[in-house]
Order: sequence, then C-alpha cells, then structure tokens
Amino acid sequence: MRKKIFIIGLGGLTGSKLAIMAQNDYEVFGSYNLRNPEFTFVKSVKLDISNVPELQKALSEIHPDILINASGINSVDYCESHQDEARRIHIDAVKCISEIADSLGAKFVHLSSDSVFDGMKDAPYTEKDRPNPINFYGHTKLAGEKIVLKNSKNLVVRASVLYGWLLKQLSNLPSSSMKPSNFGQWLITKLISGEKVKIIADEYDSPIIADDFARSILHLVKNNQAGVFHSAPPIRITRYDFSIKLAHILGLNSGLIQPVSNKELGRIITTGFNKCLDSNKIKRTGFKFLSLEESLNLLKKQVFST
Repeated sequence: MRKKIFIIGLGGLTGSKLAIMAQNDYEVFGSYNLRNPEFTFVKSVKLDISNVPELQKALSEIHPDILINASGINSVDYCESHQDEARRIHIDAVKCISEIADSLGAKFVHLSSDSVFDGMKDAPYTEKDRPNPINFYGHTKLAGEKIVLKNSKNLVVRASVLYGWLLKQLSNLPSSSMKPSNFGQWLITKLISGEKVKIIADEYDSPIIADDFARSILHLVKNNQAGVFHSAPPIRITRYDFSIKLAHILGLNSGLIQPVSNKELGRIITTGFNKCLDSNKIKRTGFKFLSLEESLNLLKKQVFST
C-alpha cells in the first residue's frame, strides 16, 4: 500500500511540481488557497492554513504519512510591511501544522529560505552556519524552522532564488504568496512583451529551478532524511548575469535587461549581498543537481510548449 503524502500549497510553483512528481510513488492529497490546479490525480481541498479547525479536520480525515508545507508569503518586501500576516502564516500556522503532524505521527517537511542568514558571508552558507536574519521575512522563516525541528524526525529544506514556469491553468490566477509570479516567469513575460527590465547586479544567488527543488525534496523524503538541508546547485551568480544567460538560452532580447544596484532600485529592505547556499550535505546522500544550462533548457521547453 502506497504512503499518503499531503502537500499544502498545491497551487504554488513548488507545490504543483511536487504533486506531479509524487504521483507515481505516493497517494497524493493536498490543499490550495486561491489557485486550484485541478489535478485529476490529487484529492485536493480548498484551505486557509490560518483556519485551525479546517486544517485539523482536513488532515485528520486523510491521516497522511508525510506532510509537506509548500505554502507561504514569498515576498520579502510584503512581509516587512504586513508583519501580522507574515507572523500568522510563517509562525502561527506552522506551529499548528507541526502539532497536528505530531499528533498524527506524520513526517513534517517544511520549506525555508536563505533569508535566515544575514547575507554577509564571503562563501556559500552551510547548514552548520548560524542563522542571523536581518529582515522580518527571515525572522519568521527562522522561527518556523525552530518549531518544526523540535521533532527530530522532521525535515527543513532551504532554497535560495527559486524560479520556474507555472502550469497554464495556474499562471493567470491570483496568488496568496503575494507575488504575481516567480522571478523567472516574470522576467520571461517581460522580455517576450518587449519591455525593458532593471535587474539587481550586486547580489549573488544560487538559483534553482522548481522542478529540481521538488525532486530534491522527494529524494530526501524517500531516503528518510531529517534535520536541515540546503537545496541549491553549485552556482554563484548575480540576478543580472542569470537574467542575461536565461535570455540567451531562451532566444530572448538580452538588450532589454539593465543592471542596477539594490539602492538604485529603491528597495528599503536589507537582504545582504550573498544569498548562496552550500548543498554538499544533500549531495552526499546521492542527489545530483541539474546544471544551470540543463535547468534553463528545461525551462525553455516548458515555456514554448504551452
């Protein structure tokens, strides 16, 4: 009998990829808030994770073996100006989910971010580096991690910049993550429409395509890993250079991309210059990341096949 996996955030980029990849090995369940992916292979329910009675009812009825939280407010700037909401989703709801998972004996997998670090280290951050968030988003993500890790069998997976191509049925729907689209999809849409874009050139990332991120999460689950893992290919690149490479591989006009600094862009949120993550720990479990070229060619195939 196949294990039951419940994915919170089916309508998001990572959640939808997880559901598609998990269907061959698990009985897949999940929830969505605003965006219903309408998967025929998933038993899904509309759910606001801040509604504790609804959450308790849905999870208790299904009694999953594995519970993955792929939901959240993914805008650092939005969290800074909407702190009560960020606290409710990233801390209060995570506490409730974690307690429910414990009561059901389910393994809880929580997705986190490089924002738990201050971004001032000269090398990629490892799982052993001490977190030191410098914005409210990072503070809430770290608080959520601490709650989840109280149970030693639980798993936290951090990513740096996440990008990818949403399914057609989701791309035009409003999102509860407070971002209309992820960075990659936003950039591609702008370039296809011939719009000039200003891209940050003074911040280094380890960008990962959502397909690879989802694959890494399921790899860790299948291998019964616990604790904290970083999921990031061995890349150190600015968003500007990444954008230029993306434009070249997808055959888009890179001349529309203009480099700017965080300060020139007018951002008031402090993020640090280094958002790179070291992922040697997950590599030692046998996981191999796609190269940047492989990832962008996969993205190209998804963009131009829809």
